[in-house]
Amino acid sequence: MNDVMGGVRGSVADGFEAVREAFARNLAERGERGAAVTVYRHGRKVVDLWGGTRDVDGDLAAGDAPWEPGTAQVIRSATKGVAAAALLLLHQRGELDLDAPLGTYWPQFKARGKEGVLVRHVLAHRAAVPALDRPLTPA
Repeated sequence: MNDVMGGVRGSVADGFEAVREAFARNLAERGERGAAVTVYRHGRKVVDLWGGTRDVDGDLAAGDAPWEPGTAQVIRSATKGVAAAALLLLHQRGELDLDAPLGTYWPQFKARGKEGVLVRHVLAHRAAVPALDRPLTPA
């Protein structure tokens, strides 16, 4: 594997150099500790990059464990885009009303004052449902 830029390892196909540059900037300038990305286009792998450290508070200069191919990671919200596309397809087919209360489709959601939340509010992250306010731990 090639050290392609600033500690980022892996490869990119011709025409995808901008992805490599953005990935390297994410690690160098935007505080990302470690990450990996793989992109397939028309069934062909065109981007396969990784870099940084796999330790949450790690520092490669201090000798912490580098990100490797196959490093396990927690993925959050990975299915939101697919779920939203499915719901919008149902709306397009006339099977889902974006202006209906979410409780029309999910009666249990109405509990604790949420009966006014519309389907469109949930799709736009405007449902006023609390988010995680602290890191998750294995415990």
